[in-house]
Amino acid sequence: MSIFRPDRLPGLSRLPKELGREERPCEACGENTVHILYRVPKKMVLLYLNDHPENVHATCMKCARSTVLTGAERDRALS
Repeated sequence: MSIFRPDRLPGLSRLPKELGREERPCEACGENTVHILYRVPKKMVLLYLNDHPENVHATCMKCARSTVLTGAERDRALS
């Protein structure tokens, strides 16, 4: 059992956390490419919140453009 938990350290809690990678169509490129799925914390006054409606993003590895995942796509990425 490790004592080191990056989610609980104040300096590391504001970093995006990778959830996985999947191949999906990119709106910017117009091609099917691999996207990195990650959770982005949102700063609220002095705290960073991990759970907010726009916290899951997918970034294309080819053009580096990201999109916010919502609805069923967001739920699938978080599970």
